Amino acid sequence: MDTCKEASTPMGTSCYLDKDESGKGVNETMFRGMIGSLLYLTASRPDIMQSVCVCARYQANPKESHLTAVKRILKYLKGTSSFGL
Repeated sequence: MDTCKEASTPMGTSCYLDKDESGKGVNETMFRGMIGSLLYLTASRPDIMQSVCVCARYQANPKESHLTAVKRILKYLKGTSSFGL
């Protein structure tokens, strides 16, 4: 993620997440770890709270579309690391 482009918002305006039952599954442990880290960050970054909570709904059976949404939050954090409370 060090070389990724930055995102201007934590979640796209046209982003709609659902169960995506036909999508390809991803590693649940990795996904849950990413969500846990982001939930920890919400204490000091309330601007990502909504996006993280939407992604956290799919921890039981994460798909690639959910992982893409989490990666966008990480890209947003990379671009806004200088923001304060």
